[in-house]
Amino acid sequence: MAQFPPLDRLVRKETALGTLRELQPPTDHIGSTVAPMMEVGSDDVIFDYAQGLTDGLAPARAEDAEAELAQKDLIGGGSGRASGIDWAMKDVYSASDVSRYRETLLIAQRLGTNSLTLPLTVGSQIEDFRAKVARDDALRRRKLDNRLEWMRMNPLDTGGLSYNDGKISFSIDYGRPADQTDQAPTGGLFSLTTSDPIGAVKAAQRTVYERYGVKLGRIITSQKVVDSLVNSTKFVARLGMVVGGTPSSPIDLNYIVDGYGPDMLKTILERATNTRVNVYDAVYRTRAVGSNTVVNHRFTNEDKMYLLPDEASFADLDDAIGFAKVLTSPHPEGNWTPGFYEWEEDKKDPWGTVRGTGIKAFPVFVHLDWTYTMDVL
Repeated sequence: MAQFPPLDRLVRKETALGTLRELQPPTDHIGSTVAPMMEVGSDDVIFDYAQGLTDGLAPARAEDAEAELAQKDLIGGGSGRASGIDWAMKDVYSASDVSRYRETLLIAQRLGTNSLTLPLTVGSQIEDFRAKVARDDALRRRKLDNRLEWMRMNPLDTGGLSYNDGKISFSIDYGRPADQTDQAPTGGLFSLTTSDPIGAVKAAQRTVYERYGVKLGRIITSQKVVDSLVNSTKFVARLGMVVGGTPSSPIDLNYIVDGYGPDMLKTILERATNTRVNVYDAVYRTRAVGSNTVVNHRFTNEDKMYLLPDEASFADLDDAIGFAKVLTSPHPEGNWTPGFYEWEEDKKDPWGTVRGTGIKAFPVFVHLDWTYTMDVL
């Protein structure tokens, strides 16, 4: 016979899920355009081992000591089902904080519902606690979004995905050939005047097309790389100008040709190679305990170009994943629906409250061999 959860739990979950799913992902993340979320109905392996937080990114949780072996099922099995890791975190509100908030609410109810009649201390205590809970909810979600972005972008950079926090350890190689990873660009580094950015991109496109019949139609890179395009004298020739001799002062075309600069050259590169260039410089932030210094950590290397397949190249594939997907599967605290979930706990300490947020998700790059990376600086 089915056992129904307590009514208070249903009420909390309805509110929590509504709040959580209304939060929008960061606008500076582009990972969802590389490997979109794909909902699946079940897992091969579900990790559920609680451990401490990592600053800036959500930590993993594993179910048992054998969890680190699960990646064998993910790639070797080739079943395409979700081998999910539970990325989750929580905030604990002490008994004194919760009790003070509840007592203040009781005082407010007895004084009347009109907030204008409430003493300043009563109103401020209520709003301060609510604001703290809201900030914690948003921060947990941001760390989960950062973790998802890291899982999407790290394979593009390294060709695999490795994680080791001392309790959970896995390392996955998605199978991109070594001669398509961190290759030197044809014509030399973009920091050189003799560099050939258009020729370098076309050479990479030709390599992948001859091997797989797939066209590289998208480039992800940094503003630093785009700025370096002005170093190439080949663009000067394209403008119909000839720079020769040894002038007493270096010639800077930014001061000669109106509109000349990185944006113009990026457009020229896109048209010449039939690609879309995405400038991507997103970071997640950490701060060491006891330090006031915030450190920015990039999701991608700012000295590289990442060339991805054009969507039309694999539109006719007969599998559901295509190039790449982040598989997400159901969780009981999400009413057995995939995606983000949230929970509250007050049974261990009847006065305190624990609020947590998580998602069961893991990336599957079926065709990472359709990518090419160049270390251009």
